Amino acid sequence: MAVISLDQMAENGDDIECIAFFKTVYEVFQKIVKAFDGSIDHFYNIGGRTVCLRFAGSSLIPYLTPALNHLATKPTSTSALTICIWDQASTSIPFPLTDFIHSLYTASEQHLVDGRGELKHYNNERFRTAFNLGSHALSLLDTKQNVAFYWLNNEPSQLPYYERGAPLRTILHWSLNDKTHQFVHAGAVGLATGGVLLTGKSGSGKSTTALACLNSKLSYACDDICLIATESIPYVYSLYNTAKLKSIEDLQRFPHLVPHTSNADRLDTEKAIIFMDKHYHEKIITGFPIQAILLPHISKQTNTNLKTATAGAALIALAPNTILTIPGAGQIVLQTLAKFVRQVPCYVLEVGSDLSQIPEVILRLLSPPPIQ
Repeated sequence: MAVISLDQMAENGDDIECIAFFKTVYEVFQKIVKAFDGSIDHFYNIGGRTVCLRFAGSSLIPYLTPALNHLATKPTSTSALTICIWDQASTSIPFPLTDFIHSLYTASEQHLVDGRGELKHYNNERFRTAFNLGSHALSLLDTKQNVAFYWLNNEPSQLPYYERGAPLRTILHWSLNDKTHQFVHAGAVGLATGGVLLTGKSGSGKSTTALACLNSKLSYACDDICLIATESIPYVYSLYNTAKLKSIEDLQRFPHLVPHTSNADRLDTEKAIIFMDKHYHEKIITGFPIQAILLPHISKQTNTNLKTATAGAALIALAPNTILTIPGAGQIVLQTLAKFVRQVPCYVLEVGSDLSQIPEVILRLLSPPPIQ
């Protein structure tokens, strides 16, 4: 990983303040790597692109890698993105701009950080910066050099469950999104030949639907966040292998998952998370063509049924959580999603209490009609 000089970047017309900030952070990371006798690199194939997680020290590895383990790939010197990662507690080397970090906690949000954590003075066409007040994590990206930084101002063990379940989401969104690829708040299950995208607001039944398919012919790609490609044949890529269940009652509907819950001692304040690759490796699929969009809805009936839905209804189910939860998502994302929902048929999936019917209904939808 090479960072071009400050003078060279300035000649290219980039914001000098952002350049200096990025360069300072990079120099500190290099200092930490040297102190630890080198970095620890992990490589992943995400959406067909190789991403390198470069750790200074090992303290964050057990917290940031389990959700991505199913995408591990061979090392390469030509990664599409390199993310440099370290934490304050284990390295004992302070962040280079102490006053800047202090301001993140004390300044009014309307002057410094927007509602999704973006830092107003450190975001432009080239550089992206965001701070999450919940996880105490700072994310930076230089889109020109495809180099990012993730710094945790906390003990790794204090990393919130949502960050362990979907690590580095902000940086990956910034880097991997383009005109045909988009992070979405959705789940996905299917076969190698094709499957369905599951979308809707939290609590609509996405996770219930995805997890109910574990004991069927269907494979599990995700139940909360994934990457879609909106080209001629829409495609979904698995991103995190993390299953999330909103409540203890939801978890108890799947008793075989209870022993595998990674945060069983904190379910009074956290959603249950299960790293599926660790316990159901054979059921994980990394992607497939999208044949339909399903809008799960928990019904009071026993049976599970399908009803035709409009592309507009699918967009309403898909867009708000996608846009509101990811820094930088906006009008372009909305246009991409509007195009996507018109590419495949959409249905409401009325989820009944007999969970065994869910995969049967989906498999019937995916099965080609008999030849007359």
